[in-house]
Amino acid sequence: MNQTLSFQAETIDLANLANRGKLYRSTVNPRGEVPALRLDDGRVVIEITAVCEYFDEMAAGGRSLIGETPEERATVRMWTRRVDMEIAQPMVAWWRGGADAEDFYRGNRTLSAAGQRDNRLIADRGLNQLDDDLIGLNFLCGDHPMLADILLYGFMGSMLALVPWLNPPSRRNVAAWLQRMADRPTSANALIPFESHVSLPPNSAS
Repeated sequence: MNQTLSFQAETIDLANLANRGKLYRSTVNPRGEVPALRLDDGRVVIEITAVCEYFDEMAAGGRSLIGETPEERATVRMWTRRVDMEIAQPMVAWWRGGADAEDFYRGNRTLSAAGQRDNRLIADRGLNQLDDDLIGLNFLCGDHPMLADILLYGFMGSMLALVPWLNPPSRRNVAAWLQRMADRPTSANALIPFESHVSLPPNSAS
């Protein structure tokens, strides 16, 4: 049984930096970050993992993506932090150090080209370690995708066309994991808004 949620969604025009505009920053999030979740009492929750954990707790039915036991939740949170700190954040920081990011943000974000090479090396090291960690596993925490898988695929799947070194064939376990995630219909649906920018792995779901 799938988890079910009921909420109103508003699409933010990231391509035109709507989240950096005065209206969004004054009424939603002064930091200009997405996603942002406005609760019924008016409070706004930001940060990806915080929003995901809130939805996981509020969802009716289905299997928790955080874990059903203290041991499962500890493992999922460990892996979520690892892939975020060791791969996702340095990968994004690498892209933000290039000319494409400078053109995209148009002064709306402070960028640092000086650390670009270091950020690639950090992300490559994280991916190399992940390739070893995935030996014998279908997903990061076992036989089912959990929050850690979803977070990492959200970053990697949406940035494959922007980060040419992200998925070399030498990292066979990472490539196989990426393919398993891409083959899931929910993964393909999640990337529809990025379809003009994303190049999915061969044979992935469309």
